[in-house]
Amino acid sequence: MLCLGCGSEQASENTFCTKCGTRLMTAPLQPSAEGPPMPQEPAAASSSKAEEEKILRELKAALEGTDETGAGPGGQKPGLLAPKLFWLGVAVVLVAGILGAAAHLFWKKRHVEPPAPLPPVEAPVSVPAAPPVVDEATRNTVGKIAAVLEAIQKYQERKKALPPSLSSINKGYSDLESLKDGWGKNLLYLVDLTNDTYVLQSLGPDGKRGTADDVTVPGENRDQWLKEHEQTVSEWQVASPNLYAQLVSVGPTADELKNLENARKAEAKEKKRREEQLQEDKRRQEAAEQRRLLQTAREEEEKRKQAEARKREEELRQAKLREEAQRLQAMKQAGVLNETFIGGLTQWDAPSTWEVEKEKEFSVLRVQGLGFLKMSPTWDNYKIEFDIKINKESAGWVLRAQNSSNFYLFKLASDKAKAIPKNALVKYIFSESKYLNSLKREDAPGATDVVLLPFKVRNKDYYHVVINLKGSKISHVINGIHVDDWNDTTFDSGRFGFNASIIEMATIRSLSVEPLK
Repeated sequence: MLCLGCGSEQASENTFCTKCGTRLMTAPLQPSAEGPPMPQEPAAASSSKAEEEKILRELKAALEGTDETGAGPGGQKPGLLAPKLFWLGVAVVLVAGILGAAAHLFWKKRHVEPPAPLPPVEAPVSVPAAPPVVDEATRNTVGKIAAVLEAIQKYQERKKALPPSLSSINKGYSDLESLKDGWGKNLLYLVDLTNDTYVLQSLGPDGKRGTADDVTVPGENRDQWLKEHEQTVSEWQVASPNLYAQLVSVGPTADELKNLENARKAEAKEKKRREEQLQEDKRRQEAAEQRRLLQTAREEEEKRKQAEARKREEELRQAKLREEAQRLQAMKQAGVLNETFIGGLTQWDAPSTWEVEKEKEFSVLRVQGLGFLKMSPTWDNYKIEFDIKINKESAGWVLRAQNSSNFYLFKLASDKAKAIPKNALVKYIFSESKYLNSLKREDAPGATDVVLLPFKVRNKDYYHVVINLKGSKISHVINGIHVDDWNDTTFDSGRFGFNASIIEMATIRSLSVEPLK
């Protein structure tokens, strides 16, 4: 089998040429009217192969000068046919090469490789336009304005305010030539110190204000204007470094130098004064510390003395309490009681609303609610004395109480009483939690009797009450005046106590009790 690409002979079982790598065709390809070229029938392929092999054998024999039998055609000698056969072989080789090339091209068309991707199309690069040409006068004007703007900003940062004039920035501004624009006109600095705004302006080539060629830079547009003219400013700075350095430097004026010197002297004087003040303060602090230590010592001594005094007072109070307890015990054994409330409410079955308070030199009992003397459950005949003051409405006391539901109740009404008659002694019998209302008076609901007093009962005044209970008779003496004798047999014995309703309040002091024979 011959390779159609390079014409070399190949074994029949090979699929690709071992010399050039071309795929070997078993049969020549022919084009089809309806599609890509199709291979011929196998029989035609075998015939073509046999013819090629025959041609090659003849070419080989011609080149060697003999045929298979060792003689040329017509029985001639091999040497006579050599030139003719040589050219025949050359022709055959050329034909075979053309056929092989055609087959190779056909094969490449059937095995077309995918086209390589096209390179990405880059966006067209815009070429920046050339900067406009700036003339020398404009460059000088723009550069000076930029330098002055920088100096104004430095001044503002240092002084925390705008310069009142350009000459305030530094002494170099007193040279008027340095403040002229590129056309020989002075730069204008218009400042509003009240509103902290300014405008820097050149009148332009025509030297007239308010025309189109003016170069005007408001302070609030400073950064934007500098950015727009950055290239021009840079060129001017390179061309005029000394003038640029002169304009942007911020230094004190002559007045400011004088003020600085005065300030330096004042500061030195103030420093000396502060040092003297510190020394004086130090002496004062030392003296104050000494006084504080002495005061602390005196306070400690005073505290010690007060503690000793409180200790002695407490010892005396305890001694008095012991004496009072001993006296009360002795009186209790003898059936006598003298209550000053110094020891609190230890002798009473009292509600939480009762309180012992200090009133001048007395200990007093503030009454609101019902309470009883502990040592009086079986008392029948006895004498009671106490001082009583009405704080609100009226004041009441309880006699011969069997319990909290059965007792005699007496109320002393003030001249401001509203629930019961004023300036009166009102009597009640409370039995089985009910008032035995025998009087049936509307101004004294539940009362058994009302005794009008011959004097006015004022709030905040103490009244001395003396009560005698003997058998069925109960008598009352108030401030030395015998005001009532009452006979009743409902209760013959019981406890003594005080009572005040929710709208009443009373104060008791100096209670004494002794039995009657």
